[in-house]
Amino acid sequence: MNTTIREVINEIEGLAFGPSQIWSEKDKVFFEDRYSKIISLMPRINKKDVGLEIGLFWGIMAFLIKKSFHPDKLYTLEHPIIYKQFTKKYLKTLKENDIILKPCDLHLGTLPWPDNFFDFIIFSELMEHLIPADIPIIIREIKRVLKKNGWLIVTTPNIASLIKRVNLLRGKNPIEFDLRKHQDATYGHIREYTMRELVTILQDQNFKIINKDYFMIDVKRGLFTQIENLIAKFIPPFANQLIILAKKF
Repeated sequence: MNTTIREVINEIEGLAFGPSQIWSEKDKVFFEDRYSKIISLMPRINKKDVGLEIGLFWGIMAFLIKKSFHPDKLYTLEHPIIYKQFTKKYLKTLKENDIILKPCDLHLGTLPWPDNFFDFIIFSELMEHLIPADIPIIIREIKRVLKKNGWLIVTTPNIASLIKRVNLLRGKNPIEFDLRKHQDATYGHIREYTMRELVTILQDQNFKIINKDYFMIDVKRGLFTQIENLIAKFIPPFANQLIILAKKF
């Protein structure tokens, strides 16, 4: 990589939604933990590849891919309501970096591209925000627009992490159960998954699992995540995140 995650974070800070979007040092470490794991699991991206990131929001992953691997075409999508909230400067910067943004509501169950269009797709930190009944439909759509031998990376929180297990023992809901519609567009965490469930969801759509792993983010947020991180080094299923690399055959 010729561009670091921190460089991208610093470059686009405050760009998508204006000055109110300023990140603390802990936020930046959080992003570095998440995106470094995705990068570490990604197969090689070639210049001729056509890619898609589902869920642009701040755009860290999209800018990182474009600046580091220079694929000819990189598409991304975001909910139409959130799309309207992006600053003009942000939309202009996307165009200047050849990142093609399309407004799309995943709850409608269709992606606005033809069959076999993409060489790779990144579907990160979205499943937990979707209605569970919609998940198979969306994964089927991802498979439809992905080329044969194309690859997919999925990340999502681990419902079986150590802290969530402890919360359940204490009688607390292990996730931040949030059914409000944020910004009239997306929900909070409706449902989180175990590794076995995530594997099953992908295999049910005939994806082949190439690699899977547990990893930690937000390690420095507080004492409990530091303890969770330490224990997860010895018992990986206690980590707070799941990641899978899958392939369409």
